[in-house]
Amino acid sequence: MKIAATALLTLALVAGAGTTTVDAAPVPAAPAVAAVATAAPASVASLTRKVTLKDGTAKAVKLRTSAATVADLLTERGLTLGEFDYVKPALTVKLKKGLRVKIYRVTVTTSTVTEAVRFDVVKQKNPDLARGKKNILVAGVDGSAERTYQITTINSKVSKKQLLAETVLLAPVTQVVEVGTKGKALNLARLKMWNRIAKCESGGRWHINTGNGYYGGLQFSLATWRSVGGRDFASRPHKASKAEQITVANRLYAKRGTRPWGCA
Repeated sequence: MKIAATALLTLALVAGAGTTTVDAAPVPAAPAVAAVATAAPASVASLTRKVTLKDGTAKAVKLRTSAATVADLLTERGLTLGEFDYVKPALTVKLKKGLRVKIYRVTVTTSTVTEAVRFDVVKQKNPDLARGKKNILVAGVDGSAERTYQITTINSKVSKKQLLAETVLLAPVTQVVEVGTKGKALNLARLKMWNRIAKCESGGRWHINTGNGYYGGLQFSLATWRSVGGRDFASRPHKASKAEQITVANRLYAKRGTRPWGCA
């Protein structure tokens, strides 16, 4: 019986082991992890700007860049400016979306060439020569000179040509022309219009006489020519000079406009 009791006691102790409490030092809880708000990294696109870059005569290119200024952009692209080169906008300008940056490549050179020197023309009035008539008394002759120029080009185009020195090799000969002042004053107003009408009326032949009753470059009839004082210059239109025919035409124009000329 003693043995049985001992066994029962052992079984009871084993069965109660699951409910037995044991005093022990408390296990510290894991510290709470504080939530840290971290900004999401900006995308590469948001850090760059779309700009256009044109270097001299090269084709313009559109690109993305993280450069802050025009100077930074040139450094980023490995571009340098020569002694006379410049860029627009200025190097210090901050880049912004859509900005157009243009580099101007400038060269300054000197060139020595031989060139013609045009002759001058001197006019002398001759009261014994019919007004509108001209005669060359001394023919003009071009000379020549050696000239040194400083030439500035911007993007391969000449922007400035400055004469630095000149040595005359052959002096030009001045042309002398005598101009008649005898007779009625001439009126060469509307010269381009009269040239155009004459081209249509007579093929621009100012002394034409085909026998059809109309004469000269502007095809005057004798009656019309005489009615506006054409005989101040010549008995018939085709015998008058071009300037004289135009003078008479301007007299008629003052009265009737261009109505007398079908080609007008």
